[in-house]
Amino acid sequence: MKDHVLSNGYTFMAITTGHYGSWAKATDPITAARNAANANGYGSGGRIAVQVFFGKSGDMQCGLTGGVFWNEAPPIPIGLFLVSKTGAIKPMPKGAFNSDHESHDEWMSSMIVQIESHRADAEADAEA
Repeated sequence: MKDHVLSNGYTFMAITTGHYGSWAKATDPITAARNAANANGYGSGGRIAVQVFFGKSGDMQCGLTGGVFWNEAPPIPIGLFLVSKTGAIKPMPKGAFNSDHESHDEWMSSMIVQIESHRADAEADAEA
């Protein structure tokens, strides 16, 4: 068993946002978020946005330009977090980086719609 995989085959995957981000998997969301942030670096502001998902380890991957992709079982969005170099992790406040930056709640709503839409499309394709 890999050290990031739970006994049920699931894992937490964290992906930093922005250009040329990093990702990490772990058995808990906090470790995944910290590891992704540490691999990415924190920039001049000492903080970074990290999105966290829960899903089947072998079925869920980070895309070449970020974002989460899966084969069969859609991942569960856990949240969008502001991770600081000092170790603090908190739900993303609205406008933390600029006025257009989503909050944790907005990101959750958006991700749920995207995952549900993808799942509905896959079911429609399977029925055709």
